[in-house]
Amino acid sequence: METFLNIFKSLGADITFFYQLALVIIFYFTLKYSLFNKLQEVLDLRENKTTKLEGNAHKKFAEAEELSQKYKSELDKVNQEAFGLISSKKNEALDVQKVKIKEVESQLNVQVDEQRKVFMVEVEEHKKTILKEVDSLSGELINKLTN
Repeated sequence: METFLNIFKSLGADITFFYQLALVIIFYFTLKYSLFNKLQEVLDLRENKTTKLEGNAHKKFAEAEELSQKYKSELDKVNQEAFGLISSKKNEALDVQKVKIKEVESQLNVQVDEQRKVFMVEVEEHKKTILKEVDSLSGELINKLTN
């Protein structure tokens, strides 16, 4: 202990150093229980709110990703259903149009057949008149040739 006293004396310290050390220790414990513990509680609370919120944010982000994937799959499913519905409606419309086209085609075929019959009757009449004229013309030609 004497060596400590000699060291302190050589540094220019006296007995007041121990009084000051005792005061510092008393102030330290007083401040520790009155301020430092409260400060530590505030720091812990802040850390819990920030760090744990980050963990909660990761959970929320994972939930958002899951909901996004679910939404995307539902949207794809609805798009496929809509495409199927559109295709079926298109096919139904095409079938209706095909039926209408066949009806019109059959009507046109009937009209063509009727016109053909009328035309054939006219052709036959012209043929008969021409054949009658042929007989008379051939007779005249024979007369001219024989004369």
